Amino acid sequence: MSHLKERKEKICLNCQSTLIGRYCHVCGQENLEPKETVWHLVQHFFNDITHFDGKFFESVRFLIKKPGFLSREYMAGRRASYLNPIRLYVFTSAIFFIILFSLKKPEEMIKDTDKKETAKGLAQLKERQVKLTKEIAEETDEDDREDLRASLRNANIEVAMIRRLYGDSTKKTFSKTELGDLLLQAYGDSLAKNGISLADRNRITKMMKAINNPTSGSNFFGLHQGDFKNVEEYDSSERALAPELRDGWLKRTVMRRMILLDESYREDPRRFKEHLVENVFHSFPKILFVSLPIFAMILNILYFRHKQYYYVDHGIFTIHVYCATFLLLLISMLLGRLEGVYDAGWFHTITNILIFLIVLYMLIYLYKAMRGFYKQRRAKTFVKYFIVCSVASVINLVLFLVFLMISVISI
Repeated sequence: MSHLKERKEKICLNCQSTLIGRYCHVCGQENLEPKETVWHLVQHFFNDITHFDGKFFESVRFLIKKPGFLSREYMAGRRASYLNPIRLYVFTSAIFFIILFSLKKPEEMIKDTDKKETAKGLAQLKERQVKLTKEIAEETDEDDREDLRASLRNANIEVAMIRRLYGDSTKKTFSKTELGDLLLQAYGDSLAKNGISLADRNRITKMMKAINNPTSGSNFFGLHQGDFKNVEEYDSSERALAPELRDGWLKRTVMRRMILLDESYREDPRRFKEHLVENVFHSFPKILFVSLPIFAMILNILYFRHKQYYYVDHGIFTIHVYCATFLLLLISMLLGRLEGVYDAGWFHTITNILIFLIVLYMLIYLYKAMRGFYKQRRAKTFVKYFIVCSVASVINLVLFLVFLMISVISI
């Protein structure tokens, strides 16, 4: 019911019918004064999104506290007291992903990855030299000793290059990629001293870079674009081969895309990572939306002998499970964010315990919801819970790989 003042006239403004009460018995419109304030418009906005008259909070309370209860209520026809499942899904998923995307940006994720890769300063590299020397002395297997010697040689070259370029007192740290570049530079200098031509040096350096870092550049799923600078070179090379030796249509399509990616991001590989992470990151809402009817279908198959449940009933149950997952994840994310804001040790302990309990509850939530909705025995429910989790995990992994491929293609 609106908080606007009721009109004294008992004629519906919408259909001109004579009114008996507050609502028109013909069209259902409430008999209110048509003039509204800004605050009333704001109230209407929230009411239209969430039925902000208590239904949202009441629905959320039962959703978290009594798994499966809302789905049974909906199936039994008791729906007016709770928020519509579709509206609940749209609202909770929108809030969850808005907060998720605002808390974690793709460029920050790339920086976090780079920090984890990071490195070592000169002091840490010297410690590694000592450690490798000790391991060589203790190792009895000759093949393993040779591998350790090769690692020690690389470590010695890295330390020598850092001293030469940055001095003995440098505090700079070096990532794995930067150390690899130092090695390549040292090998290039050595080749130049031995009179190797520039063209041969470039060829050898490129080959060594591919060996030392086979996943760099446009290397995807075990394929590499090779030395082709553009698609025209690749197509020309393919035409020169006998038909039976040419790449199939799938490999040809992938290779062309990889060459184009290599052309676009050759000078700035980091930008490719940022775009890829951003595309994948923003694919999660689509993955979950696509997986929802599939999840309901799994339940429909598992409970096919229970004729009182239709596919729509399984779909409503799945929507409620997804909504609860969004809310629990949101709470745990916000707690994790609070942990980084406040430095007190006791506060960290409390938030970690709360996050652990929420994650634990998320793991058992589906089981409790299945028990509450389908009302089967514990053993049967647990077996079906295990099957649902296993099959859903595989399906979500497949969907993730599909959307990953789409993300790579669409960059």
